[in-house]
Amino acid sequence: MGAGKSSVGQALARLLGWSFVDLDRMIESRAGRTVAELFESAGEPAFRALERDAAREALVPERRVIAAGGGAFAEPETRALLASAATVYLACDLETLLARVPLDGSRPLAGNRETMRRLLLAREPAYRSADVTLDTSRAMPAELALEVARALKVPIPG
Repeated sequence: MGAGKSSVGQALARLLGWSFVDLDRMIESRAGRTVAELFESAGEPAFRALERDAAREALVPERRVIAAGGGAFAEPETRALLASAATVYLACDLETLLARVPLDGSRPLAGNRETMRRLLLAREPAYRSADVTLDTSRAMPAELALEVARALKVPIPG
C-alpha cells in the first residue's frame, strides 16, 4: 500500500507502449463495489479469490503491465500465477508509506499505522521473492519506470 504500484505501473506501460491493468480496479469494475466494500461484505478470503481470478485473466495477453494489490503477492497461489511473468517489488520505507496512505477507510487493511507496519513485516519475505526490487521512497514514477525496464532488460521503443 502506497509504494506506487499504480503510478509506476502506468508510467511503465506508457514508456513501453503496453497496456496497463490494475487488479483492484478490474475487480471493482466487475463487482460493482469498491475493494473496501468487498472486504466488508464478503470478507478477505472471498476478495482474495476474486483477485486470484483477475490475476489469472490479466496474465493472458502479453505486453501488459499489471499492478497487483499488496496482498496479492503474499498469497501463495496468486504469487505463483504472477511469478509466471517478470515481477517487481516496489519497496518503500515505512515512514513514506505511512505518509502516503490515508486512514479514510478506502484501504481496508490500512485501519491504523500499527496494522500497516505488521502487514509490511509479514509480507516482505514474499515481496522479496520478486525478480527485481526497487526502492520507491524518493524517486518519481517516470524514473522508476525507466529503472524497471532497464532491470528487466525490456527494450524501450523509440
